[in-house]
Amino acid sequence: MKSGILICMVMLISVSASIAQQASAQKIEGTPYLDEKYVDGEIFFGESARTKVPVRYNIYQDLIEYQQNGKALVVDPSTKIKKVQMGDITFIVEKLTVGGKAKYGFLNLLDSGKVTLYSRKMMRYQEAIKGRALDGGDVPAKFARMSDEYFYKIGTGELKEVGNLKELIASLPDKQEEIKQYAKQEKISPKKEEELRQLIQYYNSL
Repeated sequence: MKSGILICMVMLISVSASIAQQASAQKIEGTPYLDEKYVDGEIFFGESARTKVPVRYNIYQDLIEYQQNGKALVVDPSTKIKKVQMGDITFIVEKLTVGGKAKYGFLNLLDSGKVTLYSRKMMRYQEAIKGRALDGGDVPAKFARMSDEYFYKIGTGELKEVGNLKELIASLPDKQEEIKQYAKQEKISPKKEEELRQLIQYYNSL
């Protein structure tokens, strides 16, 4: 029944994307994954249906990869997916704007309450460059992690990207002066995950 749910509700394709095919033909530094190792995970559909499978997150392609019956398959971010639990990390599917276009993507849930805070993992792929190394050799293709992007949602409202603290605090429905003083006292930076999470956790506790 569980495998049937996966087949009916999720787009299943083998993990043979063009980048993976290139990796077998040339050296690529780095990894497109949050962690190359599969970990025990759980994929939730709606309110009750779920499937326990080994999973890993492909940051570059924004896909959850999982193993089932000896095969590597993937889950696209879709409204049919409620969440994916990957060890102690929770991914939620949300609609966001990327490059001026709306799309669904996996966001890492950092805190929830009156305000829900997410991070979006970012990865860059750099093509190989011929004859550009210091010794005149080729610079290999590589995957490189970029700084995470942060998003938040007030109640069931619109998903917003975290810009600066002033705008974030001004958008809160209440306790603005208290949060402003707390952020100043704790020297909160909107670019540091733990500090941003600390601020939202404080607000949600009030």
